[in-house]
Amino acid sequence: MNFNNKLVDKFLNAVFPLPENFGVVLSNTDVEPPFEYSMIKRKIQYIDNKAELNFGMSKMIITSPNLGDVVIKIPFNGYFENDDKLDWYDFTNAAGSNPSNYCLTELEKYQELKKHKLNCFVAKTFPYKTINNILILLQEYVITNKNFYSNSKPSYSSIKLVEKWCDEGQAHVNIYWLADCIDKYGEEKVKQFLYYCNYIDLDILEDFHTSNYGYRKNGTPAILDFSNFKEYC
Repeated sequence: MNFNNKLVDKFLNAVFPLPENFGVVLSNTDVEPPFEYSMIKRKIQYIDNKAELNFGMSKMIITSPNLGDVVIKIPFNGYFENDDKLDWYDFTNAAGSNPSNYCLTELEKYQELKKHKLNCFVAKTFPYKTINNILILLQEYVITNKNFYSNSKPSYSSIKLVEKWCDEGQAHVNIYWLADCIDKYGEEKVKQFLYYCNYIDLDILEDFHTSNYGYRKNGTPAILDFSNFKEYC
C-alpha cells in the first residue's frame, strides 16, 4: 500500500498537540463538529488544499488524494453529552484493551480478523505512530457506499442467497454489498465472516451504515469503520 509519509507527518505536526478533551458533543438530535474543528481544518488545508477533515462519533479522519492509498485516523479523547439526562460521558466504552481508544479497538479487531483470514472484508488498518500517548492509524482508502455504488452489479443468485440469509436472521447488512462480497470472495468465505460477526465479535456489524462501508478503488467491498461506537456500557 503506497502512501506519502512526508505529507502524513506534515498533517500530524499541524494537528498536534490536540486540544484537551478533544472530541464531539452528542445531542439527542445531531452531532456537533469536534472542538476546534474549524481551526484544525484550516491548518491541514493550508498544507494541502485538497485535504478534507471528517469525523464520526469516535475518530477524526484526514483524507486527501495526495496521501496515496490511505486515510489518517485520530481517536477522540474527550466526552459527549446526553441532552436528555444532562450528563457527560467520557469515551470509555470501546471494546478493545483500552476502553477510551476506538482507534486501538479498530486495530485490534483488524488484527483478529487477519488471524482468522477474514481481513478482506475490512479496510487494511495499521499503526503509524503514537503522539502524546495517542495512537495514530493509517487505513486503506475505501470509498463509502454513501458516495459510491459498485459497478460490478452482483449476480442474481448472490442477491437471492443474501435475501434468504436475511430472512433467517443471519445477515443484517446491505443486501447488494454482501452479494458483492459473495461474488468477490466466495460463498464459503462470506459464511465464515457472518459466523464470526454473529458469534465471535458482534461489534463489527453493529454500526453498519452507508458511511461505514463501501468499496476499494479496485471495486472490492470492505468495511471502513468497524469499532462500533457505544454510548453506554
